[in-house]
Amino acid sequence: MRDKRFVAEHRGGLLTKDNHQKLMKWARVCSEHVMTLIDKDVDNRLRDALCVAKEGENGNVPVGEAMKASITAHTVAKESKDLSSIAIARSVGHAVATAHMADHSLGQHCMH
Repeated sequence: MRDKRFVAEHRGGLLTKDNHQKLMKWARVCSEHVMTLIDKDVDNRLRDALCVAKEGENGNVPVGEAMKASITAHTVAKESKDLSSIAIARSVGHAVATAHMADHSLGQHCMH
């Protein structure tokens, strides 16, 4: 059973729209932070996914588009052989997926 704290109010949970947007931003910022750890060129698909995530924070992205961007980021992870790059791509995937399901933010690991 899902944690009601991560379920939107309009779906019977406790998560307000404002707090959902804050979770989306937190997840995106964490991913942007760790993306700087990639030593080589960053795959543009990850940058594009983070742009979708940022727009999602403002409610400007349909859920389907966020899901598609998340899948694309996870595809980048599958294509990589470098463990750091895989983890970072997965972080981006979870960040953008937070727009559709707030629990995806739990996949973030950010230490500032």
